[in-house]
Formats: sequence, structure tokens, C-alpha cells
Amino acid sequence: MMPASTLRRIANGPQAARAATAIMKAIQERRDQWPYPHVYPPETSVRRDPMGTCGVPAALAQNQILQFPVPSGFYFYMTQLGLYWDDSSSFHFGDFFFTVDQNTPLGAQPLTSVPLEDWQNIPFPLGSSHHGPLTLDRAELFSPEDVIRAKVTNVNLGGGGGSFGAWFGGWLIPTTEIQFAE
Repeated sequence: MMPASTLRRIANGPQAARAATAIMKAIQERRDQWPYPHVYPPETSVRRDPMGTCGVPAALAQNQILQFPVPSGFYFYMTQLGLYWDDSSSFHFGDFFFTVDQNTPLGAQPLTSVPLEDWQNIPFPLGSSHHGPLTLDRAELFSPEDVIRAKVTNVNLGGGGGSFGAWFGGWLIPTTEIQFAE
């Protein structure tokens, strides 16, 4: 027999219902507290799913697939990312590279350029145009007036058909809703 100090009490019947209700209430109260907007967007948030496509660029050239400027007065929490290659032909890893960056125009490196760690020179698609984007383990935060871009560099794809696509899924949240966003 186990000592009384190590026994666990399991609620049943009405006690179980009260315990479940208390747990659900605690989760609901915590949901409305900040900083949890990456999990539970506030009521004032706006869902955004910008998408873009481009054709295959010339060999060793870079092309912009998608550009999304975060509006003034909002943060953008990116929760999903899709980088697609849509063609019936196959590719080899390294035939093209995807890059997602912040405040970096095509072909330029201004002082405000911010390469996003681990999102540079991705040698394969992320997600699928048939099954949707990947859901990020943790939302990526972008500040007001940041410009997020998805680009592709053609290394070894032949010309002709095929296209690339990008999808940034997430929430625009007013800056007044988030106290410690950065």
C-alpha cells in the first residue's frame, strides 16, 4: 500500500465537472491576457493571407515572388509560410533558392535590410500549393511599416514553364493592443 502523501486524488462525478469548468475558465482568462497574440489574436486583429506568384527567372537571376508592407499602426504576426514550386517537372535540391527577408528591395542591401535567420537560401519548397503552407512553431513578429519579401534565385532550372508562389499567413494586430511586442 502507498503512503497517503503519494496518493493522487482523481475527481469524479460533479467534482470532475467543476474541475473541468475551472480549468476552462483559467484558460479563457489567460487567453485575453498579453503577450499571447501569437496564439490567440485579439478581437481587433485582422486576418491576412497575402499571396504572390512569379515565373522562373533567368539563370543566376533573382525574382520577387511576394512583397507585403505591414501597415502603419499594426504589427504583423506571421503564423504560416508557404514557398512553392508549381511545375510538373522535377527539380533537384539547389536548382533554386528561396529567401524571405525584411526591408530588403530586390537587388539592394540598404542599411535597414534585415536578413531573417534561417530563411535565407532555402533549397526546397516549404509547404505545398495543393496542401497549403507550413504552420510556424512560433509566430514571427514584424513591426509597423516593415516590408516582408519572398524571393527566388534560379541556379539551375531551365527556362520555359513553371512558376513560384509564396504565402504569408498571419494577423495584423493594432499596436495599441500589444504592450511588449518587441
